[in-house]
Amino acid sequence: MYKVLIVDDEYYFRQAIKVSLPWEELDLQLIGEAKNGEDALEQMRILHPDIIMVDINMPIMDGLTFIAEARSEGFNAKFIVLTGHSEFAYAKHAIQLGVHNYVLKPIDTEEVQNSLCEMKKLIKDERNAKLELDDLKKQAVEKASLLRTQVLNDWLLGNIGSEDKENRLLRMGIDIDSTDYMTAVIDIGAGDGHPYSSAQDKTTIRSNIPTLVEQAVHHSFSYEGFFNEKGQFVLIFGSRDNNFDEIEALCESILTKMAASNEFTYTIGLGNGHIGFEAVSASYKEALYALKHRYLLGGNRVILYSKVTQSAMKVSLYSISKRSQFLMSMRTGNTSEVEEWLTEFFYNARLNNASLEMLLVAGFEIFSTCMEFLEETSQDIHEIVQSQSEPDLFGLIERMNSFNEFEDWIRGLIRKIMVHVHVKKSSRSAIIVEEVKSFIKVNYVNEALKIEDIARGVHMNYNHLCYVFKKETSTTINDFLTQIRMQKAKELFDQGCLVVQDVASRVGYSDANYFGKCFKKYSGITPSKYISNISNG
Repeated sequence: MYKVLIVDDEYYFRQAIKVSLPWEELDLQLIGEAKNGEDALEQMRILHPDIIMVDINMPIMDGLTFIAEARSEGFNAKFIVLTGHSEFAYAKHAIQLGVHNYVLKPIDTEEVQNSLCEMKKLIKDERNAKLELDDLKKQAVEKASLLRTQVLNDWLLGNIGSEDKENRLLRMGIDIDSTDYMTAVIDIGAGDGHPYSSAQDKTTIRSNIPTLVEQAVHHSFSYEGFFNEKGQFVLIFGSRDNNFDEIEALCESILTKMAASNEFTYTIGLGNGHIGFEAVSASYKEALYALKHRYLLGGNRVILYSKVTQSAMKVSLYSISKRSQFLMSMRTGNTSEVEEWLTEFFYNARLNNASLEMLLVAGFEIFSTCMEFLEETSQDIHEIVQSQSEPDLFGLIERMNSFNEFEDWIRGLIRKIMVHVHVKKSSRSAIIVEEVKSFIKVNYVNEALKIEDIARGVHMNYNHLCYVFKKETSTTINDFLTQIRMQKAKELFDQGCLVVQDVASRVGYSDANYFGKCFKKYSGITPSKYISNISNG
């Protein structure tokens, strides 16, 4: 209902207005009445009416003065002037004050009713326009936020070169004035005895992280904060003198604030400081590497790359290249390569007279890689790992009596993982491929459809999904998407849809020229030629 306030110094006139109109039928609510402008101002501040019917000639404060005062205080009510004066001067002044209608006394009930209905429509139109504008602004903000996050993630991954930084970063308002950068990654996990009851729990907790970080940093450092593709919160700190001495203490402060906010576990991985815009990706990789050690060291701590690599400097058992080779062999299911890798690994360990510390680091890295492989293939980690391993990896290795016992444990774990994943690989891969195909067939009309969307739709890791689909079908997901779109386009042409732009938009292309190129590449002829063949046939 629309709220109406009557302002007139004549008591009987106000009563007549009150009883002469069917207020509820008109979707109107008479919320009050006032006998002069001062009284009306007090009621406006409390009642906030949508429409005000106001007389011009009143004692203490006349109608036009009241309207001017109301406008100066920021009230946006619609005014209908009630007066016996029809002089142009009054009308002109009233219009300047934003009066939307005039009703002359003695009033005509039908005229008043029509005026009120006009005001209702005007208010409704303005509110709808505001809602649309607010929605557009919200969409623009969300789109800008997504774009900003994407640009920052591209920076992290080293996908933005020096030649692009001004166009892509500066345009987003991202600080590129610093000469040195250091990266931190914040990960959130369920606390002991406090598992997430739903995905919404984690989303809610994550949404609080930016505010907690802002409170802790409080302009002490120049930084950019955002979420990466894994849902971890990333901080890029900037400096002009390579002075990051206080960053560790700052991260401890951030951790304290987050840990105090709930009973979940937070861990921060901190990379080294690096010189140069393009070195951000190096610091980011270091922060992720440090963060991995939460499985070994425990959560609710800041883990520095510089510290976890102090001992690793002496350890060459598990280099990045060795890790990549090991992970690829597991992905491809090549058991002989995995066995060869293990044999070489343990040979080097014996050759280097591996200490308990070296074994602990290497064991953690291998265990971590196995977990990553299982997550990629969407396997239940606990179903495979729990029977052979213990949560306390330190204690497990310390209780082993010999190097051979450690080797047997590692080999047994990996063999069990390989058997579990690859025995069912063919049938599982086929299921994954069918899920992808079904998803594409439902969503191909979406021009913005990306492989990332498909991966989320079928709950798969992006890289693993691309690998499985290509291996099972000998084609890429993008090529299959194009194939489906071209098949649907042919069907539409065959059914009598002969406008190329229309067909293009209905199969996911806003650009008819690009659609034509794709169609010709797929069919061997242009859309217009295909239509001509149909017509002549």
